[in-house]
Amino acid sequence: MPSKQTKGSNNGGPDTLSSLRSAIPEIFDAAQRSATGHRKHAVALHKLQEQCHNLDPKGFTGETAFTQEFIRNLNKVLAIKKREPSADKIVKLVAIFVQVGHDMDKNSKLQKSGDTDDVFSDGQRQDEDDDEDADTMASRFAETLIRYLLQGFQAKEKMTRTRCCEIVAMSITYLGAIDEDLYVVLVRKLIERVRDKESSIRKYAGVALARLQSNDDEEINEVVVNLMQNDPSAEVRRAVLINIEKNLGNLPYVLERARDVDATTRKCVFAKVMTSIDYKLLSIEDRERLLVAGINDRDSSVRRACVRMVAVGWLAFAGENLLELTSALDVVDNPAAGKVMQALFTAYTEIPETLSFDNDLWDTLTPEVVFVIRATLEFFAERHDNDQFDKHLPDGMRLAQLLETMGGRLEAETEDEMRADHEFVIHQLLLIARMSDFPDELGRRAMLTLMRKMLLVPEIPENNIEAISDIIRKLSVSEQDFVRIMVEVVSDVREMAPSPTDDLPPERARLETLLVGIKCLIIIKYILQRCFDSLSDGSAMYALLTECVVPAVQSSETVLQEYGIECLALCCLLDRNLATDNIALFVQAVRQGAGELHAKGLAALLDLTLMYGVADLGNALGSPSALVDVLVKELYSGDDKLQATAAEGLARLLYAHRVPAPAPLLETLLILYYHPETAANDALRQCLAYFFPAFSYMSTENQAVMQQVAVGTVNKLGGVLKQQTAEGQAGATQGQVAHQIVTWCDPRILDAIVSMNNSSMANSSSGGGLRVAARMSSYAQIGIDALKKTFSATPNTRKVLVQTLNKLALDDTVSVHQLQQLFVLTRTLAQFELVTDMITRNALGRFEASLLKLLDVENADDVNLEAWLEEPEMASVFEFVSSLDEDAPDVDEDDEENGDDDDDDDGRGSAVAGSDSEVSDGHQAAEEQGFAAMKLRSRMPVPAKYATRSPMKQAREERLEELSREIDELLESDDEEQEEEGEY
Repeated sequence: MPSKQTKGSNNGGPDTLSSLRSAIPEIFDAAQRSATGHRKHAVALHKLQEQCHNLDPKGFTGETAFTQEFIRNLNKVLAIKKREPSADKIVKLVAIFVQVGHDMDKNSKLQKSGDTDDVFSDGQRQDEDDDEDADTMASRFAETLIRYLLQGFQAKEKMTRTRCCEIVAMSITYLGAIDEDLYVVLVRKLIERVRDKESSIRKYAGVALARLQSNDDEEINEVVVNLMQNDPSAEVRRAVLINIEKNLGNLPYVLERARDVDATTRKCVFAKVMTSIDYKLLSIEDRERLLVAGINDRDSSVRRACVRMVAVGWLAFAGENLLELTSALDVVDNPAAGKVMQALFTAYTEIPETLSFDNDLWDTLTPEVVFVIRATLEFFAERHDNDQFDKHLPDGMRLAQLLETMGGRLEAETEDEMRADHEFVIHQLLLIARMSDFPDELGRRAMLTLMRKMLLVPEIPENNIEAISDIIRKLSVSEQDFVRIMVEVVSDVREMAPSPTDDLPPERARLETLLVGIKCLIIIKYILQRCFDSLSDGSAMYALLTECVVPAVQSSETVLQEYGIECLALCCLLDRNLATDNIALFVQAVRQGAGELHAKGLAALLDLTLMYGVADLGNALGSPSALVDVLVKELYSGDDKLQATAAEGLARLLYAHRVPAPAPLLETLLILYYHPETAANDALRQCLAYFFPAFSYMSTENQAVMQQVAVGTVNKLGGVLKQQTAEGQAGATQGQVAHQIVTWCDPRILDAIVSMNNSSMANSSSGGGLRVAARMSSYAQIGIDALKKTFSATPNTRKVLVQTLNKLALDDTVSVHQLQQLFVLTRTLAQFELVTDMITRNALGRFEASLLKLLDVENADDVNLEAWLEEPEMASVFEFVSSLDEDAPDVDEDDEENGDDDDDDDGRGSAVAGSDSEVSDGHQAAEEQGFAAMKLRSRMPVPAKYATRSPMKQAREERLEELSREIDELLESDDEEQEEEGEY
């Protein structure tokens, strides 16, 4: 045998092969105890492998024995469950061992090439190049291991498939060149595992495919990109994202993950992926989208990762040059650049503290330079670091000179691109001037004169008008002084309109007049936004109202109407009487307006209603409900933006207690929030998702309103949510909706929130001073309403309502009468046999058992219904039971036989109740209550002396009696046959 020849021809050969069964397990055992010495253990395995290889360098007998023993030990961990530390360490050891073998082969080749590095080695080097892809000990081991693990890809046990995919994924980087047939089989098997139902298997298969990516194999690229985009598991998407090849073709798909639904995946984009990619490879649009997504992310860890990407990665690629990085941010057109710079300065304060701006820099302002200056000054202003702020801020006279110089350059510039840069520099200088206090009088006068002059520039941007208004307000002595200055500016602007004596074409004259009117209304808007004194007939603003605003609202030009409506709304916010007089005008704009006019009319209506309340403004329309109806109608608008605006405004009204009857409006918002039609309206859903818990946990009064509409909302949503589920659409189920609403209604959560805020229910407005028992009483009413609704609800809604009862988690703070009402309704529902499925019946049984425990009653037969019938608090529930359809429950034959008297009593009761001349209203109510009690006795379990049993117990007893009769009949027939046979 070859093995015997090998042993005889090598010194130490038998010892080496015989020691494999003990040496390899010892190394595996040491490796699974600690992960610190994995490299040492891998080297030991490699030395042992070399010893086995040297036993038979050509026949590979010893090498094969080593591989078989290695795989035998590896088999022991393939089926071990996930996250087992010892198994994970062995998997890591295997990957390191493959890496060590690959590195050893690489080093040996480098040593051979170094030994032959002379002028006579060309032929020898050519031979080495030809043998570059020759088999090595490490490559043969890796191929054997991969072929073996591929068999486990089809294993029935999921952990075996997982471990095999994991080892392949971790080892595939160090495989080197492998056989082409093996490569094809490996790719095919991995693509199959990408579709595995287990997410961990898909993750490792995706990682392995990502590491096999190349520009030549489009199939692998397509599979990996699809996995990163569409896999339902965030862990799978994240693993592929980290390992995917970062080339120009894949970068757009990588950037998409910055908007992933999983926060950890979004953070991974900025912290691990984009940090190592040069921003110059991205287009300006891609940089802007990436920064906007990161800096505006709702998760703080994602925002920090985005800032770190800019500070550590991008700034390094910019050569630590802040101005070069700023130019890459495209500060002129990128709205997120300011937030990025502020976040960068906040996270790395040493950056702004080391900046300095000399006079030469101020004289040669560029968009990037002035942007950095403004960001630095804003940073020190927010930190209230007056020393650093004063150090960098020039005086008022210097700022005025810079603004005037840049204005001159803007007028002389003819290229559009350069004009945009000059306008940006002017705007940044205005923002810097807005931060100044103008301590010197000369600077104040120079700046005020320049600001008035700049407002007369025909083509001044609107954002500059806003900044100039702020500067003039700061330069003014008082609000009246500010209004006077601005009114004079408006008068000067109005004089710029063409007069009839000007020799201009009619169309151009109309256009210039329109532009002047728009500019006047924009200035008036910014004046009103900075005024707080109420309007009066003699004020200068009242004159602008009558001369500019009212004619604009009445104009035939739509754009003037839009600005006019906005200015009129601002005027109404300063004068209640003006708001009452013009509320009908805003309603007309909402009903008949289109586009921006409709949107601004709706915004104005919501703002005025929030300011003055529904009652005051609604009376001007005839009734408060008329105003609410107009606003609610906008919730069903086909425009998502209008729908979101209306929902946000109505939510504010409810939160501010501006609606007299909030329950119907709250129910409408709840239905709108869960309705499938609003699934694509992110603005609406995000607003209401914040509003409902904030509203419910603000006060006990708000929570009582939520409790009032809880059952009705769940019932009304039943149909649409069932259809949504049937069509396979994503969204909340009716049970999830019920659970969430019940959570918002729980007063114990409100108590916990108040406790966390170190407040007391008696002393804080959030508690309302109500006792715990009173608040739990309104909470328990949800269960009563739900049980009453089950008698008329659809089967699916009935199932949800019954299962919701146990989620109430009622305790001993609920009043006894409410517990009694819940028990009566629960038993009535059970006896009506409306609950058919086993899960819901068990849920109803658990709720009944909890009620019996709270009532301190051992079983249902011990309930004293006769005593309950005499209690006035129980009258409502008995009246409800009496109003139920008599044909609804199934009545057994025994009940029909025993219930004739009850039917006669019911008939007499009806006759008495119908005779108004003989019975008073109070007596009639008492009679009806008595009849309800009589009907209830025939269905409810009462003490044994009343001989009333549950339908299920009756059915069992009747079936037993029937079987007993059949057995007796059979026995009697057998006796008769025996007697006849005896006589015969």
